[in-house]
Amino acid sequence: MSEPIEAAAQGTPADTPVQHNRRKETFILLAALLLAGVLLVAFYAIWNYDSDHPTTDDAFLQANYVWIVPQVSGQVSEILVQPDASVTAGQALFQIDPSRYQLRLTKAEKQLILVKQKNVADQASVTAIEAQISEQQAVLKTASQYAASYEKMEKQGAASKLGAVSYADALATARAKLLELQSDLAQAQAELGAEDVQSARIKTAQAQVELARLDLQWTRVVAPADGTVTGFSLRVGDVVMPGQQLFPFIESGYWWVQANFVETDVSNIKPGMPASLKFDSYGDRKFRGVVESLSTGTAAAFSLLPPQNTTGNWVKVTQRIPVRVRVLQLDEGFPLRFGASATVTIDTRSRPDGKTTANP
Repeated sequence: MSEPIEAAAQGTPADTPVQHNRRKETFILLAALLLAGVLLVAFYAIWNYDSDHPTTDDAFLQANYVWIVPQVSGQVSEILVQPDASVTAGQALFQIDPSRYQLRLTKAEKQLILVKQKNVADQASVTAIEAQISEQQAVLKTASQYAASYEKMEKQGAASKLGAVSYADALATARAKLLELQSDLAQAQAELGAEDVQSARIKTAQAQVELARLDLQWTRVVAPADGTVTGFSLRVGDVVMPGQQLFPFIESGYWWVQANFVETDVSNIKPGMPASLKFDSYGDRKFRGVVESLSTGTAAAFSLLPPQNTTGNWVKVTQRIPVRVRVLQLDEGFPLRFGASATVTIDTRSRPDGKTTANP
Protein backbone atom coordinates (compact mmCIF):
# COMPACT_ATOMS: atom_id res chain seq x y z
CA MET A 1 0.00 0.00 0.00
CA SER A 2 2.84 2.36 0.61
CA GLU A 3 4.33 2.10 -2.90
CA PRO A 4 1.26 3.34 -4.81
CA ILE A 5 0.90 6.13 -2.35
CA GLU A 6 4.53 7.10 -2.86
CA ALA A 7 4.09 6.87 -6.62
CA ALA A 8 1.09 9.11 -6.50
CA ALA A 9 2.94 11.51 -4.28
CA GLN A 10 5.85 11.51 -6.70
CA GLY A 11 3.56 12.00 -9.80
CA THR A 12 1.94 15.20 -8.62
CA PRO A 13 5.07 17.34 -8.77
CA ALA A 14 5.85 15.84 -12.20
CA ASP A 15 2.67 17.47 -13.72
CA THR A 16 3.38 20.99 -12.37
CA PRO A 17 5.82 22.14 -15.14
CA VAL A 18 3.28 21.20 -17.82
CA GLN A 19 0.56 23.19 -16.23
CA HIS A 20 2.97 26.06 -15.75
CA ASN A 21 3.95 26.03 -19.43
CA ARG A 22 0.29 26.03 -20.48
CA ARG A 23 -0.43 29.03 -18.31
CA LYS A 24 2.62 30.78 -19.73
CA GLU A 25 1.58 30.06 -23.30
CA THR A 26 -1.93 31.32 -22.55
CA PHE A 27 -0.52 34.49 -21.04
CA ILE A 28 1.78 35.07 -24.02
CA LEU A 29 -1.12 34.51 -26.41
CA LEU A 30 -3.33 36.95 -24.55
CA ALA A 31 -0.51 39.49 -24.38
CA ALA A 32 0.10 39.09 -28.10
CA LEU A 33 -3.58 39.55 -28.85
CA LEU A 34 -3.70 42.59 -26.61
CA LEU A 35 -0.59 44.06 -28.25
CA ALA A 36 -2.04 43.40 -31.69
CA GLY A 37 -5.24 45.12 -30.66
CA VAL A 38 -3.33 48.11 -29.31
CA LEU A 39 -1.25 48.29 -32.48
CA LEU A 40 -4.38 48.01 -34.61
CA VAL A 41 -6.09 50.79 -32.67
CA ALA A 42 -2.95 52.92 -32.85
CA PHE A 43 -2.63 52.28 -36.58
CA TYR A 44 -6.27 53.19 -37.11
CA ALA A 45 -5.87 56.36 -35.03
CA ILE A 46 -2.76 57.37 -36.98
CA TRP A 47 -4.40 56.58 -40.31
CA ASN A 48 -7.50 58.46 -39.25
CA TYR A 49 -5.45 61.44 -38.08
CA ASP A 50 -3.47 61.56 -41.32
CA SER A 51 -6.72 61.37 -43.27
CA ASP A 52 -8.23 64.27 -41.32
CA HIS A 53 -5.00 66.31 -41.28
CA PRO A 54 -3.48 66.37 -44.78
CA THR A 55 0.10 67.60 -44.69
CA THR A 56 2.58 68.81 -47.29
CA ASP A 57 6.12 70.13 -47.16
CA ASP A 58 5.85 71.39 -50.75
CA ALA A 59 5.00 74.85 -49.47
CA PHE A 60 6.65 78.26 -49.59
CA LEU A 61 6.07 81.52 -47.78
CA GLN A 62 4.74 84.33 -49.96
CA ALA A 63 3.99 88.05 -49.57
CA ASN A 64 2.94 90.98 -51.70
CA TYR A 65 5.98 92.60 -53.25
CA VAL A 66 6.75 95.17 -55.90
CA TRP A 67 9.88 96.40 -57.65
CA ILE A 68 10.83 99.94 -56.76
CA VAL A 69 10.88 101.75 -60.11
CA PRO A 70 11.72 105.47 -60.54
CA GLN A 71 9.33 107.63 -62.55
CA VAL A 72 11.97 110.18 -63.57
CA SER A 73 15.59 109.97 -64.61
CA GLY A 74 18.52 111.50 -62.84
CA GLN A 75 21.48 110.98 -60.57
CA VAL A 76 20.94 109.64 -57.06
CA SER A 77 21.93 112.41 -54.66
CA GLU A 78 21.03 110.87 -51.30
CA ILE A 79 20.39 107.41 -49.80
CA LEU A 80 17.80 107.53 -47.03
CA VAL A 81 17.42 103.87 -46.03
CA GLN A 82 19.64 100.94 -45.12
CA PRO A 83 19.56 97.54 -46.88
CA ASP A 84 16.98 95.10 -45.45
CA ALA A 85 15.54 97.85 -43.27
CA SER A 86 11.90 97.93 -42.17
CA VAL A 87 10.14 101.09 -43.32
CA THR A 88 6.68 102.61 -43.05
CA ALA A 89 4.39 103.77 -45.83
CA GLY A 90 5.54 107.10 -47.26
CA GLN A 91 9.04 106.90 -45.77
CA ALA A 92 11.70 108.23 -48.15
CA LEU A 93 14.04 105.61 -49.64
CA PHE A 94 16.36 107.72 -51.80
CA GLN A 95 16.56 111.10 -53.49
CA ILE A 96 17.18 111.89 -57.16
CA ASP A 97 18.88 115.24 -57.86
CA PRO A 98 15.90 117.65 -58.05
CA SER A 99 17.68 120.71 -59.54
CA ARG A 100 16.57 120.18 -63.13
CA TYR A 101 12.98 119.44 -62.12
CA GLN A 102 12.85 122.48 -59.85
CA LEU A 103 13.84 124.66 -62.80
CA ARG A 104 11.17 123.05 -64.97
CA LEU A 105 8.56 123.77 -62.32
CA THR A 106 9.67 127.40 -62.06
CA LYS A 107 9.52 127.77 -65.85
CA ALA A 108 6.05 126.23 -66.00
CA GLU A 109 4.78 128.49 -63.24
CA LYS A 110 6.12 131.58 -65.06
CA GLN A 111 4.61 130.38 -68.30
CA LEU A 112 1.23 130.10 -66.59
CA ILE A 113 1.54 133.70 -65.42
CA LEU A 114 2.40 134.81 -68.97
CA VAL A 115 -0.58 132.92 -70.44
CA LYS A 116 -2.96 134.49 -67.96
CA GLN A 117 -1.43 137.92 -68.56
CA LYS A 118 -1.70 137.52 -72.33
CA ASN A 119 -5.37 136.66 -71.98
CA VAL A 120 -5.88 139.82 -69.94
CA ALA A 121 -3.92 141.91 -72.47
CA ASP A 122 -5.80 140.40 -75.44
CA GLN A 123 -9.13 141.10 -73.73
CA ALA A 124 -8.05 144.68 -73.02
CA SER A 125 -7.01 145.10 -76.67
CA VAL A 126 -10.41 143.86 -77.87
CA THR A 127 -12.19 146.20 -75.45
CA ALA A 128 -10.08 149.18 -76.59
CA ILE A 129 -10.71 148.50 -80.28
CA GLU A 130 -14.44 148.09 -79.62
CA ALA A 131 -14.42 151.51 -77.94
CA GLN A 132 -12.55 153.00 -80.92
CA ILE A 133 -15.09 151.45 -83.28
CA SER A 134 -17.95 152.96 -81.30
CA GLU A 135 -16.22 156.34 -81.46
CA GLN A 136 -15.48 155.96 -85.15
CA GLN A 137 -19.08 155.00 -85.84
CA ALA A 138 -20.13 158.30 -84.26
CA VAL A 139 -17.56 160.15 -86.40
CA LEU A 140 -18.84 158.34 -89.48
CA LYS A 141 -22.42 159.27 -88.64
CA THR A 142 -21.50 162.94 -88.25
CA ALA A 143 -19.43 162.93 -91.46
CA SER A 144 -22.30 161.27 -93.29
CA GLN A 145 -24.72 163.92 -92.08
CA TYR A 146 -22.39 166.78 -93.08
CA ALA A 147 -21.67 165.25 -96.46
CA ALA A 148 -25.38 164.78 -97.18
CA SER A 149 -26.20 168.35 -96.11
CA TYR A 150 -23.43 169.94 -98.21
CA GLU A 151 -24.36 167.79 -101.18
CA LYS A 152 -27.97 169.02 -100.92
CA MET A 153 -26.86 172.61 -100.41
CA GLU A 154 -24.45 172.36 -103.34
CA LYS A 155 -27.27 171.16 -105.57
CA GLN A 156 -29.37 174.13 -104.41
CA GLY A 157 -26.44 176.49 -105.01
CA ALA A 158 -26.20 177.43 -101.36
CA ALA A 159 -22.75 175.91 -100.92
CA SER A 160 -19.66 175.62 -102.99
CA LYS A 161 -18.79 172.46 -104.81
CA LEU A 162 -15.42 172.40 -103.11
CA GLY A 163 -17.01 172.24 -99.66
CA ALA A 164 -19.22 169.35 -100.71
CA VAL A 165 -16.22 167.48 -102.08
CA SER A 166 -14.33 168.09 -98.83
CA TYR A 167 -17.10 166.61 -96.72
CA ALA A 168 -17.45 163.70 -99.09
CA ASP A 169 -13.73 162.97 -98.66
CA ALA A 170 -14.12 163.18 -94.89
CA LEU A 171 -16.96 160.66 -95.09
CA ALA A 172 -14.85 158.28 -97.17
CA THR A 173 -11.96 158.60 -94.70
CA ALA A 174 -14.26 157.86 -91.76
CA ARG A 175 -15.58 154.76 -93.50
CA ALA A 176 -12.07 153.54 -94.29
CA LYS A 177 -11.00 154.08 -90.68
CA LEU A 178 -14.03 152.14 -89.42
CA LEU A 179 -13.21 149.23 -91.75
CA GLU A 180 -9.61 149.26 -90.51
CA LEU A 181 -10.75 149.21 -86.87
CA GLN A 182 -13.17 146.37 -87.59
CA SER A 183 -10.31 144.43 -89.19
CA ASP A 184 -8.15 145.09 -86.12
CA LEU A 185 -11.01 143.92 -83.90
CA ALA A 186 -11.35 140.67 -85.83
CA GLN A 187 -7.60 140.05 -85.48
CA ALA A 188 -7.65 140.87 -81.76
CA GLN A 189 -10.63 138.60 -81.19
CA ALA A 190 -8.87 135.81 -83.07
CA GLU A 191 -5.78 136.19 -80.87
CA LEU A 192 -7.95 136.24 -77.74
CA GLY A 193 -10.08 133.31 -78.90
CA ALA A 194 -13.42 132.16 -77.63
CA GLU A 195 -13.99 131.53 -73.92
CA ASP A 196 -13.38 127.79 -74.26
CA VAL A 197 -10.14 128.48 -76.13
CA GLN A 198 -8.99 130.89 -73.41
CA SER A 199 -9.90 128.33 -70.75
CA ALA A 200 -8.06 125.57 -72.64
CA ARG A 201 -4.96 127.73 -72.95
CA ILE A 202 -4.90 128.39 -69.20
CA LYS A 203 -5.67 124.78 -68.28
CA THR A 204 -2.86 123.57 -70.55
CA ALA A 205 -0.40 125.85 -68.78
CA GLN A 206 -1.75 124.70 -65.41
CA ALA A 207 -1.32 121.07 -66.47
CA GLN A 208 2.31 121.77 -67.35
CA VAL A 209 2.77 123.18 -63.86
CA GLU A 210 1.20 120.10 -62.28
CA LEU A 211 3.34 117.76 -64.40
CA ALA A 212 6.48 119.64 -63.45
CA ARG A 213 5.44 119.58 -59.80
CA LEU A 214 4.76 115.83 -60.05
CA ASP A 215 8.16 115.20 -61.64
CA LEU A 216 9.77 117.15 -58.81
CA GLN A 217 7.81 115.11 -56.27
CA TRP A 218 8.91 111.88 -57.95
CA THR A 219 12.57 112.73 -57.41
CA ARG A 220 11.99 111.65 -53.81
CA VAL A 221 11.19 107.94 -53.96
CA VAL A 222 9.14 106.70 -50.99
CA ALA A 223 7.91 103.34 -49.68
CA PRO A 224 4.50 102.38 -51.09
CA ALA A 225 3.47 100.59 -47.86
CA ASP A 226 4.82 99.22 -44.59
CA GLY A 227 7.43 96.66 -45.47
CA THR A 228 11.06 95.75 -45.97
CA VAL A 229 13.67 96.93 -48.46
CA THR A 230 15.62 93.96 -49.79
CA GLY A 231 18.28 93.44 -52.44
CA PHE A 232 19.23 97.11 -51.99
CA SER A 233 22.52 98.08 -53.63
CA LEU A 234 21.86 101.65 -54.79
CA ARG A 235 24.64 104.19 -54.22
CA VAL A 236 24.98 107.96 -54.40
CA GLY A 237 25.99 108.91 -57.93
CA ASP A 238 24.12 106.09 -59.66
CA VAL A 239 22.05 107.26 -62.63
CA VAL A 240 18.55 105.80 -62.71
CA MET A 241 16.05 105.75 -65.56
CA PRO A 242 12.23 105.63 -65.65
CA GLY A 243 10.96 102.05 -65.56
CA GLN A 244 14.26 100.65 -64.26
CA GLN A 245 13.73 97.90 -61.66
CA LEU A 246 16.06 98.89 -58.85
CA PHE A 247 15.22 96.56 -55.93
CA PRO A 248 12.24 94.59 -54.56
CA PHE A 249 10.04 95.88 -51.74
CA ILE A 250 8.18 93.31 -49.61
CA GLU A 251 4.98 94.37 -47.89
CA SER A 252 4.96 93.23 -44.27
CA GLY A 253 1.29 93.37 -43.31
CA TYR A 254 0.08 90.27 -45.14
CA TRP A 255 1.79 86.88 -45.47
CA TRP A 256 0.55 83.59 -46.86
CA VAL A 257 1.88 80.15 -47.71
CA GLN A 258 1.32 78.53 -51.07
CA ALA A 259 0.94 74.90 -50.11
CA ASN A 260 0.90 72.44 -53.00
CA PHE A 261 -1.21 69.48 -51.86
CA VAL A 262 -1.55 66.31 -53.89
CA GLU A 263 -4.88 66.25 -55.65
CA THR A 264 -6.11 63.30 -53.58
CA ASP A 265 -5.88 65.39 -50.38
CA VAL A 266 -7.83 68.48 -51.41
CA SER A 267 -11.32 66.97 -51.57
CA ASN A 268 -11.95 67.77 -47.89
CA ILE A 269 -10.10 71.09 -47.76
CA LYS A 270 -12.36 74.13 -47.65
CA PRO A 271 -11.68 77.88 -47.21
CA GLY A 272 -11.86 78.89 -43.56
CA MET A 273 -10.32 75.70 -42.16
CA PRO A 274 -7.54 76.19 -39.57
CA ALA A 275 -3.99 75.22 -40.44
CA SER A 276 -0.74 74.64 -38.59
CA LEU A 277 2.43 76.02 -40.17
CA LYS A 278 6.05 75.20 -39.50
CA PHE A 279 9.00 76.89 -41.20
CA ASP A 280 12.33 75.17 -41.66
CA SER A 281 14.16 78.21 -40.30
CA TYR A 282 12.36 77.98 -36.94
CA GLY A 283 12.41 74.25 -36.30
CA ASP A 284 9.32 72.86 -34.57
CA ARG A 285 7.76 76.22 -33.70
CA LYS A 286 4.21 76.30 -35.01
CA PHE A 287 2.32 79.24 -36.49
CA ARG A 288 -1.43 79.50 -36.86
CA GLY A 289 -2.98 79.88 -40.29
CA VAL A 290 -6.27 79.64 -42.13
CA VAL A 291 -7.16 78.36 -45.59
CA GLU A 292 -8.12 81.27 -47.83
CA SER A 293 -8.62 79.66 -51.22
CA LEU A 294 -7.91 76.70 -53.47
CA SER A 295 -6.61 77.14 -56.99
CA THR A 296 -8.91 76.19 -59.84
CA GLY A 297 -5.99 74.60 -61.68
CA THR A 298 -3.00 72.44 -60.92
CA ALA A 299 0.42 73.94 -60.42
CA ALA A 300 1.68 72.34 -63.63
CA ALA A 301 -1.23 73.64 -65.71
CA PHE A 302 0.12 77.20 -65.62
CA SER A 303 3.77 76.33 -66.21
CA LEU A 304 5.66 77.47 -69.27
CA LEU A 305 5.35 74.01 -70.81
CA PRO A 306 2.15 72.41 -69.45
CA PRO A 307 1.86 68.63 -69.85
CA GLN A 308 0.15 67.51 -73.06
CA ASN A 309 -0.84 63.88 -72.59
CA THR A 310 -2.55 63.35 -75.92
CA THR A 311 -0.33 60.73 -77.54
CA GLY A 312 -1.44 57.78 -75.42
CA ASN A 313 2.16 57.10 -74.45
CA TRP A 314 2.25 58.72 -71.04
CA VAL A 315 2.70 57.96 -67.35
CA LYS A 316 0.05 59.16 -64.93
CA VAL A 317 1.54 61.49 -62.31
CA THR A 318 -0.35 62.71 -59.28
CA GLN A 319 -0.78 66.45 -59.68
CA ARG A 320 -0.59 69.11 -56.99
CA ILE A 321 -3.21 71.77 -56.27
CA PRO A 322 -2.01 75.12 -54.83
CA VAL A 323 -3.81 76.01 -51.59
CA ARG A 324 -3.46 79.54 -50.21
CA VAL A 325 -3.03 79.56 -46.42
CA ARG A 326 -2.86 82.91 -44.70
CA VAL A 327 -0.47 83.31 -41.74
CA LEU A 328 -2.45 84.60 -38.76
CA GLN A 329 0.33 84.64 -36.17
CA LEU A 330 2.96 87.32 -36.77
CA ASP A 331 5.73 87.57 -34.18
CA GLU A 332 8.50 90.17 -34.31
CA GLY A 333 10.75 87.68 -32.54
CA PHE A 334 10.35 85.28 -35.45
CA PRO A 335 10.42 87.42 -38.59
CA LEU A 336 9.07 85.78 -41.73
CA ARG A 337 11.26 85.40 -44.81
CA PHE A 338 9.86 85.60 -48.32
CA GLY A 339 10.20 82.26 -50.12
CA ALA A 340 11.02 80.26 -46.97
CA SER A 341 10.19 76.55 -46.99
CA ALA A 342 7.22 75.50 -44.89
CA THR A 343 5.26 72.46 -43.77
CA VAL A 344 1.48 72.88 -43.71
CA THR A 345 -1.06 70.73 -41.90
CA ILE A 346 -4.78 71.43 -42.30
CA ASP A 347 -7.42 70.31 -39.82
CA THR A 348 -10.26 69.20 -42.09
CA ARG A 349 -12.42 68.19 -39.10
CA SER A 350 -13.04 71.88 -38.40
CA ARG A 351 -15.67 73.37 -40.66
CA PRO A 352 -15.39 76.96 -41.92
CA ASP A 353 -18.06 77.97 -39.37
CA GLY A 354 -15.74 76.93 -36.53
CA LYS A 355 -17.51 73.68 -35.60
CA THR A 356 -15.82 70.31 -35.56
CA THR A 357 -16.96 67.42 -37.68
CA ALA A 358 -16.39 64.01 -36.12
CA ASN A 359 -15.37 61.11 -38.30
CA PRO A 360 -17.95 58.35 -38.75
